[in-house]
Amino acid sequence: MEILKYDFLILSLIFLIPGAVIFILRKDLRATIKKMSLISLPFAFAEKLFYPSYWEPNFLLDLGNRLGFGLEDFIFVVSLASFTSTVYAFSFGKRYLKNNIENPGLFLIRIFFISLSVIVLIVLSVWINIPAIYSSVFTMIAVPLIIILKRHDLLAPGILGGILSAFVYFILCLVFNMIYPGIFEKIWHTHLLLNKFKMGVPLEELIYGFGAGFCATIIYPYIFNYKFGS
Repeated sequence: MEILKYDFLILSLIFLIPGAVIFILRKDLRATIKKMSLISLPFAFAEKLFYPSYWEPNFLLDLGNRLGFGLEDFIFVVSLASFTSTVYAFSFGKRYLKNNIENPGLFLIRIFFISLSVIVLIVLSVWINIPAIYSSVFTMIAVPLIIILKRHDLLAPGILGGILSAFVYFILCLVFNMIYPGIFEKIWHTHLLLNKFKMGVPLEELIYGFGAGFCATIIYPYIFNYKFGS
């Protein structure tokens, strides 16, 4: 099939599945998915840091070579944000409850703080030439750790959310590898990094999955002033 030529599109669509399941089964988490999907969209432009140094998938309309990112990136970041931000609450039957009464506009200040922190860390990583996959994981862990200094209650959910996200990420990668046998060795440049695999999946991808889950589980309740409850 011609569509199978576009491996990144297929990967992105596979990653849509967990978030879609959570969206259908947990009505109370739909707002979380919608908000985090919107917040995640700017990160699609970060593909410029990964392509082609980290990997070289096929993009629709050859946008990877033309722009440095593609339509698939927007699908992927939305897919990732959807399940990483909700997998902890979904798996443990938790709900988001208002933490306390505060000025409604504070969430904009928090978004600005997080955005600024991410930009500074990314610029610093590029400046000292850290591979994008490692700098992104560092950023996804460092920023939430700063938040935890104020919100100690989010540490355990963050760790569990990271572990659950890494597991889901791993399963999705295995499905992708079944559709495209040996794909991670063909278009991922792992030989330049750890070059370690778990059932054909690069270790970097699993670390990235943990970082994304750790970050998303903590970022959402921090920005919108929620806590986890039963």
